Amino acid sequence: MNGPLILRLVREQRVRLPLEVLLIAIWGFLLVAVFATSEVFTKQLEAQAEQFGGLLDLVGLDPLAQWASIGFQHPIFLLGGGLFSVGLGIRAIAGELEAGSLALALSRALPRRTWFASHLLVLVVGCLVIAESYALGCLLATVFTSPMGNLEIGSMLLAGVQGGLLLLALGAIGFVISAFSSERGRALSWSVGVIVVLYAANFLLPLWSPTEQVAKISPFAWFNPAPLLQNGTVAWGDWLVLALYAAVPLSVAAWQFARRDLAGG
Repeated sequence: MNGPLILRLVREQRVRLPLEVLLIAIWGFLLVAVFATSEVFTKQLEAQAEQFGGLLDLVGLDPLAQWASIGFQHPIFLLGGGLFSVGLGIRAIAGELEAGSLALALSRALPRRTWFASHLLVLVVGCLVIAESYALGCLLATVFTSPMGNLEIGSMLLAGVQGGLLLLALGAIGFVISAFSSERGRALSWSVGVIVVLYAANFLLPLWSPTEQVAKISPFAWFNPAPLLQNGTVAWGDWLVLALYAAVPLSVAAWQFARRDLAGG
């Protein structure tokens, strides 16, 4: 890795990344705050408590934990995190190549693997920071609003790591498409298109039984923080699949970047 290059990437993100972190933190805070202060939610929860008594506690269903898990899977969280992860992946190769700065940087005895690894480090850290900002926003809201339900700090922070892994997988899609492209706009269009198709497939394919299993081609199908937030159960298999969704495209991107001609696509 290269220190000056990492510092340059951090400077480039000095405005965008903090804004995205703030957006996601506010999203988490408002989500829990609305849950805690909404009269509609309060009446529904009170009615459920009267109807089912201690049954909800018996089966371990926590409405606040379920609500927080939905926020992790909401397009606002995915858009806020995806803007950073996919954007950085696209800029790392196609964007820098189109601007002419990549060839200039590599002509100064900077190995391609160092260039790639430096961008990857910033990508990983940024994805984790963004995802954890949602978790912290939710936890902060529980302090100020005292909602009905419970969010365990450890489980929430661990769910943030899982969310960061999903964002990393999305960034890996941008990285691999960027490695095969020389135009930033084209790489962005393909990346957004692929991610939108994968997101839609996760919701539409399970609706028809013959294609239900096909939905598992989407990384979104392997991201469900509800069991972790409800009862602390870590689905290690899902974590492994998400890690593979990030590792495989990044490996292909690294291979293609190492061999490609910087003079063209």
